[in-house]
Amino acid sequence: MKANRKFVEGREAVSAVIGVILMVAITVAIAAAVYIYISGILTTTPKSTPAVPLSSAPSGTDCTITVSTSEPGIKWNSTSFTFVNVSNGTSITVKYTKLNDSGSVKYYQWGNVNITLPGTEKITSGQIIKITGLGSDYSYKFTLIYNPTGGVMGTTDWTQ
Repeated sequence: MKANRKFVEGREAVSAVIGVILMVAITVAIAAAVYIYISGILTTTPKSTPAVPLSSAPSGTDCTITVSTSEPGIKWNSTSFTFVNVSNGTSITVKYTKLNDSGSVKYYQWGNVNITLPGTEKITSGQIIKITGLGSDYSYKFTLIYNPTGGVMGTTDWTQ
């Protein structure tokens, strides 16, 4: 009992208002530190653009582009592409969204040109991008872009 009476008898203490202000300040500081820590962990911004080499093989009015990559887990829906007719300066930029209803391919049409992308969720080596309806004596360029960074994953150009 003697120990408890010491505290009751002593009159030196921080006022209730200052105590509440200190508790609120400490709580805000801890909440800010936790928020900064969590924000740094949960951001999934990619650090670099993965490399996806492309090679083209023109034939008649068609061109087959072969994908080569050792990067696992790149999803087609995180890509977009540009297709340029270098000879006349026309181009198209397309953001890959989802597979068509059949689930087998993603198909785009640009004038007489048809572009068919692989019908899989992820990019793997050996996949084929097929471009048909190309004119002869034209130069073309196909560029695959990684949307999270905006960087070029791979590019190929050819003359039909």
